[in-house]
Amino acid sequence: MALDLNKLKARNSSKKQTDPRRIFTTLKRDPKFKRPSDEQGDVLDGWFAAKDQANVTLKMNTGSGKTIVGLLCLQSSLNEGKGPAVYVVPDNFLIRQVVTEAEALGVSVTEDHTDAAFLAGDTILVINIWKLVNGKSAFGVGQGSAKIRIGTIVIDDAHACLATVADQFKIRLLSTHAAYEPLLDLFEEDLEQQSNSLLLDVKAEDPTAVMVVPFWAWKDKIKKVNAILHPHRYDDQLKWPWPLIRDVLPLCQVAFGGGQLEIAPRYLPIDNIPAFTEAARRIYMTATLADDGILVSHFQADPSEVLNPIRPKGGGDIGDRMILAPQEINPTITVDDLKELAAKKAETINVSVIVPSKERAKYWSDVADQTLTADNIEYGTEKLRAGHVGVTVFVNKYDGIDLPSDACEMLIIDGLPEVEGLIARAEHIILNETRRQLIRQIQRIEQGMGRGVRSSEDHCVVLLIGSRLTQRIHNPEARTLFSPATRAQLKLGRDVTEQLRDEPLSELEAVMDLCLNEDEGWVDASKDAIVNADEDQPGHVDEATILLREAFDAARLSRFDQAQALAQKAVGTTSDKRLKGYIKQQLAEYVHHTNPAEAQQLQLSAVELNRSLVRPMHGITYSKLEAPKESQAAAAVAFMKRFLEKNDLILWVNALIEALEWGEANTKRFERAMRDMGLLLGFGSQMPEDDFGKGPDNLWSIGNLSYFVIECKSGATSAKAISKHDCNQLTGSMIWFGKQYDKSCSATPIMVHQKTKPESAATLHPETRIITEEKLDKLTEKLRAYSVAVGEDLGFAKPKTVAKQLEHFGLAAASFVGQFTKKGQ
Repeated sequence: MALDLNKLKARNSSKKQTDPRRIFTTLKRDPKFKRPSDEQGDVLDGWFAAKDQANVTLKMNTGSGKTIVGLLCLQSSLNEGKGPAVYVVPDNFLIRQVVTEAEALGVSVTEDHTDAAFLAGDTILVINIWKLVNGKSAFGVGQGSAKIRIGTIVIDDAHACLATVADQFKIRLLSTHAAYEPLLDLFEEDLEQQSNSLLLDVKAEDPTAVMVVPFWAWKDKIKKVNAILHPHRYDDQLKWPWPLIRDVLPLCQVAFGGGQLEIAPRYLPIDNIPAFTEAARRIYMTATLADDGILVSHFQADPSEVLNPIRPKGGGDIGDRMILAPQEINPTITVDDLKELAAKKAETINVSVIVPSKERAKYWSDVADQTLTADNIEYGTEKLRAGHVGVTVFVNKYDGIDLPSDACEMLIIDGLPEVEGLIARAEHIILNETRRQLIRQIQRIEQGMGRGVRSSEDHCVVLLIGSRLTQRIHNPEARTLFSPATRAQLKLGRDVTEQLRDEPLSELEAVMDLCLNEDEGWVDASKDAIVNADEDQPGHVDEATILLREAFDAARLSRFDQAQALAQKAVGTTSDKRLKGYIKQQLAEYVHHTNPAEAQQLQLSAVELNRSLVRPMHGITYSKLEAPKESQAAAAVAFMKRFLEKNDLILWVNALIEALEWGEANTKRFERAMRDMGLLLGFGSQMPEDDFGKGPDNLWSIGNLSYFVIECKSGATSAKAISKHDCNQLTGSMIWFGKQYDKSCSATPIMVHQKTKPESAATLHPETRIITEEKLDKLTEKLRAYSVAVGEDLGFAKPKTVAKQLEHFGLAAASFVGQFTKKGQ
């Protein structure tokens, strides 16, 4: 008698299996999938125990098999009847990866949101985040209007998806749009009160200019704003974001600059995509999310549920990464040296370089075999996977790409990641040097470092280069923000290269070859470092983020009393002056709805904590810049007390010099570097235009009642002469100085510009001195040599040594103008 095996199977399958580990054993999978790895098993067990939470975060190292975990969690949910199930990725490129992985695993998936099997809860839908979150989402837009129900959703590479989600809740209009000019005209007077010269830059569509509309002006004129925008709500630029943010328009931030404007809320009303917020289970998968608070601010997740992410036990599994910061070990190694090394290595292996901008990509163009942007990244990445390419440059792509095995054996992160968008740039300036900004930067860097190692068998040398990035990584606080596995690999790389301190790059290359050649001793040391990595900390959600998210949601219901109470509580959560000011401005925004006069007082106190915020209606009183009470050398020593050793000082100065680059994208950083240079040299130093809304970009007090009035035009790289606007600005700053300081004080007008002659219709102040490209090169060269000289035997702590070196390098007050400026013509 023949057995009916199908009948036996049917009886055993009457109750579908929900344990994801057991589901794995039942799948008709590719033989390459033998069993879940220990790391996958740990996370699957953790999820299964917590599966009934609305929000669960799964944190796994890059390359440890997150996709399989996500698919098994969704299949478990389908078997339990918690469908339909959706797997969300950042972009189309990753859709194909997930579909391929699912087919090999034996899990049924579809890319069609109308597929009957998906709607019935029998197969998993794989889509990109935009398909779900946009103003015309097929899943439904507007509270209570879900068209397609979701039972369980996985957000893979959650950190990468967040940027796309935020973009959907943002109106971005170019100056050519019919609503742009009326809106700029509406707020012209308010912007002029903030800064007349910056408003002129905005009108001239200067790509470096960013101006934030004061919150009181925006809220008081919101009816007029609606009248301007509403007729265009079906335009290509407005039809996508308008349905998502029209109801929170009064709570939005607004910025003009570079020939465009942006309108966006501080916190996302993600419940306007009800299919997402009404899902029974939301699973966030991420390799790097240093601040889980972004799940609260962007996805409205319950803070208590994301505070305990599920991770593998121990450090987890990760490939062999040798992470090195060459300029930390030897500050005399230049980026040019490292580019030359990359080109040499690329003769035999694939080298990937991640740069923060298209402008920076130009630096690598002479050695790059391909440069990839959003337009050609799929084609270029496939070429890397197919074989040897050489040097590949990725423009501002720190996440969402997989470069396994030979596709990338050396990865270079060149410089600090840069932010995009007007509001983000304004916030970046406001939060400069705060822990919150540091967390965001470290998260982006770690995302980038994960591109080259996609499995436990993979290996990759990672170089962190550029003085500003090197200085950031050198910061002990920054290192604590990396994941335990990355932190362990950073420490190992530092321990190895510590033996090569101040050695030439050739010695470092020999060390890199240990990883590239998979030297047995190195591999053992690398695995040992991971195994003994520290236990990860619980999830971190900043208390202020929770309170401010709640305040925003209260304000949406016009509960401004409640919003004020929550924001006031948030102010008390930090002692960081800049961050406290930033939070206090948000308090003032809510107070303005009920008490405009009190809001102005609050804004005044906020600006006193953080000068980068919008200034109150009646401005703030200018504080005169006094010369340091000690000698120039003594003041310089007092400033340099922050450095513990020679390399600390040299790294800091190298980062300062890196910021003194010509180019329109860099002007604010350039101005801040000029301010810091003044302090380094022992002068009084101030940024009146930034801090008070009037005056020059920089003002230095050099002693004996003498001052330098400095206008920085580092962005005027294509100018054939000094423009009339720039000439007038310097003259205006000298007039401003005359009004603020009595006649016992004297000032030298200085302009940083590549040209020395004004255009024909312009008149340069007769006493103007110019820091030209040649002179700036000389200045940075002397600064670099000065830092090395005073670094010897901790000479920077000795006023006599510092005075001698200031004099020797022409950096003393009496010789500075003669050494580093030319007379304007």
